[in-house]
Amino acid sequence: MHDNGWIWPMGAMMIGWLILAVIIVAAVWLAVGNGRRPADRNDSARRILAERYARGELDVEEYHRRLDALR
Repeated sequence: MHDNGWIWPMGAMMIGWLILAVIIVAAVWLAVGNGRRPADRNDSARRILAERYARGELDVEEYHRRLDALR
């Protein structure tokens, strides 16, 4: 008979490394912000601000004040 007593501990160790890798990848993914950079959010905010200005919801001074706040 073959002694395969080392298979279960090795399998458990491989599963442990896999779980650790998944945890690390998830932590990095959450820290990065799901792939969205802050610049992307600022671009979105600037686009919305420009749309509000174009619709006449903001005057020139308010538009520039809010645009400066985004920088």
